Amino acid sequence: MSGESMVEYAERFFRLVEAGDIEAVSALYHDDVTVWHNYDDVDQTKDENLATLGSIADRYDRFGYAQPRHTALEDGFLRQHVIEVERNGRSAAIPAILRVYVEDGRIRRIEEYFDRSQLTTVLAA
Repeated sequence: MSGESMVEYAERFFRLVEAGDIEAVSALYHDDVTVWHNYDDVDQTKDENLATLGSIADRYDRFGYAQPRHTALEDGFLRQHVIEVERNGRSAAIPAILRVYVEDGRIRRIEEYFDRSQLTTVLAA
């Protein structure tokens, strides 16, 4: 990547997600990006994923990432973090790992792994 390391790119991407800057996140995606989650085995399109990210503020009283760790790879990066959420006084800290593929400075594919049952418990509150 020119001018920006893969780790810096990863940090910027997750800052934008956490801040809810969906327009800026969209600019980092290829138009045909796919986002896959282990809990449903479905590939989200760009629009579907942006809608999911855009609804975070509506679904949680608090949302953030803790303990971020990045590993730069030749074609992207690996991100480990803990998703911290709170809703109606219930909270969860959910370890997650993402494999992100970057091509020509934009994200081509994300594969996200975490235990959705902890999140479902908070959402049920």
